Amino acid sequence: MLYEILLSIHLLSLVGWAGLSTGAYLVVREAAGSVLPNSYKRLVHAQAAFAGLLFLSGLTMAVLVYGFPKSPLWIHYALGVALVAGAIEAIHVRAARRYDADRYHKFLRALIPMWVAIVAVMLWLMVWKPF
Repeated sequence: MLYEILLSIHLLSLVGWAGLSTGAYLVVREAAGSVLPNSYKRLVHAQAAFAGLLFLSGLTMAVLVYGFPKSPLWIHYALGVALVAGAIEAIHVRAARRYDADRYHKFLRALIPMWVAIVAVMLWLMVWKPF
């Protein structure tokens, strides 16, 4: 039962991390002005919180099912990718706080391919469990 609850939290956190902020960014990207709305900045913080919850729920499931550190190699790879994603999220939150809208949008265009790669690699690791 605990595993199913953790899996639900994990999947909802994935939606919160990737879905909410992507939709909000597409709206804010089209908005005129040089200041990012405070509501968007709060959403970036919520996205970072969802990323943290995604990490914690995934790690907890791995420990619950496999134990740690004797878990399969794919979990260790996923942990490494998650740490990189966490660093990118920290940079993203900082950019949302400090940059004006034009600079933020340019900065995010550089981050988007990294997020796409992270999601693709994580889905590959989680679904196919190659190692």
